[in-house]
Amino acid sequence: MLRRIIPATAAAALLLAGVTGCSAQQSQASDCKTTLQPGALSDGTTVLGSFGDVPEISAPEDLEILSTQRTVVEHGDSDGYVAEEQSLVGVNMAFFDAATGDALFQSEGFTDPSQPPQPLLVAEETANPLSEAVRCSVPGDRIVLALSPEESTQLGGQLGATGADAVVGVVDVVSTAPTVAEGSKRGLPNGFPAVVTDEEGRVGVVLPPTEAPAGTTSAVRIAGEGAEVTADDNVIAQVLAVGWDGMEQENTWDTGLKLLYTEADIAQSGVTYRAELTGKPIGSQVVVVENEGGANARVVVVDILGVS
Repeated sequence: MLRRIIPATAAAALLLAGVTGCSAQQSQASDCKTTLQPGALSDGTTVLGSFGDVPEISAPEDLEILSTQRTVVEHGDSDGYVAEEQSLVGVNMAFFDAATGDALFQSEGFTDPSQPPQPLLVAEETANPLSEAVRCSVPGDRIVLALSPEESTQLGGQLGATGADAVVGVVDVVSTAPTVAEGSKRGLPNGFPAVVTDEEGRVGVVLPPTEAPAGTTSAVRIAGEGAEVTADDNVIAQVLAVGWDGMEQENTWDTGLKLLYTEADIAQSGVTYRAELTGKPIGSQVVVVENEGGANARVVVVDILGVS
């Protein structure tokens, strides 16, 4: 039976690893520079099936490599967002023993399209083979990743492989996005603070000289175009929280992206605004004002970047 867990090296590539804001200005794919290059093993591996299909592989026999290699075997949307520095990439991936072709791991999304893709963060400060494999990719790319002996041993051991055979991965790039909300802007209701962004997409808040509205209210400032967040989704987000007294309480633009768990799970952590994100499209910026009494009124600005 295939392991259903996320490999530890994949987990290290996910989100919560010190991200700073990036410019939403998009480069051409030809301007993006990859750090991994094609090689004999990644070029020589045959992948059966097309993008989205459960992959099978046949790799060259008795081929030794010294460094990790990456080859794009199927190209996607040439007009899609290019996953350059500080991008969030959703993938389905499978890993194989190169010598036998046996599958070691397979994303659930290959067989169940309702499952969200697994997120990888493309960022220099958290670079690893998986995140670098999808650097400069666009949605629809299918990538063969041939891991170096050291990295094959590490990942293979985590996935239950025996021996020291090379590990080869097939990565389907499902989505690519910047680490800022992007979409059409909307006005905020009366009584809400003013929200501004700089050229890098960083958020700022200007509080009105009035008391906070009673209760919890929310409004969409930037309307995304992705799928709607469900109550059972884990939400990947940028978060700025400011008290109504003007004191900053949280700022992931400085500390790194945040994973907001499902509505049921988040209730245990005190992140009270999670329910306000349900039903909002991915890519949106949601402004939440919380004032449930006392002196704890605050405003929370959330950029919904993805789900997992």
